[in-house]
Amino acid sequence: MYTTPCGRLWNRAGRYWPVNRRFRFWRSVPGGCTSHQIHNVQVEKILLRELRRITAYAHEHEDDFVQLVTRQSEKELNRQLRDSNRELAQAEARIQKLDVIMQRLYEDNVDGKISDERFARMAKTYEDEQRQLESRKVELDAFIATAKEQRLSVDSFLDMVRKYTDITELTAEIIRTFVEKIEVMKPEKVPGTRTKKQTIVIHWNFIGAVEIPDTKEKTA
Repeated sequence: MYTTPCGRLWNRAGRYWPVNRRFRFWRSVPGGCTSHQIHNVQVEKILLRELRRITAYAHEHEDDFVQLVTRQSEKELNRQLRDSNRELAQAEARIQKLDVIMQRLYEDNVDGKISDERFARMAKTYEDEQRQLESRKVELDAFIATAKEQRLSVDSFLDMVRKYTDITELTAEIIRTFVEKIEVMKPEKVPGTRTKKQTIVIHWNFIGAVEIPDTKEKTA
């Protein structure tokens, strides 16, 4: 399981996760950390419900399911590409700016405006930032290149649906077969109440996160 926005992964050997276990997650924030947690029983209940729902819909409305997954996934992929291209442009602009800063810093050191010690300290800071940006730029270039050629394997997911026709309980095999990852969001307060709502997002193998329509509405 992953947490959002922390991105930390929970992984347990043997059983898919411990029995009667409450997971606690931490995320870094300015000035400290905050935490949020979720009980494994809650995750299992939601996962089983959503797994039965998506497999039933895929089995009963196969053509609609293929169109739905393709449409939603293309929309998500386009969003990821926009975000990645924006971040890449910002990284490239910052790298160029750091080149200018480093040049001016060197000139100030030569002219005696700053000491050698201060120059070395400031240069290291800027060089470290530049290395991190260059590394991130490589990652973004690779993602954008592969994302443009990405094709979803809806047929592979449908093959799994046909194999597991009636899922009544979770097993390690079923989870490994269907689930890529589970994102656990930080609880948010419901306006006008004292309660908090916590959302989890299930990313299925081959198709990612998909919103399945209510079948009752479809057949009404």
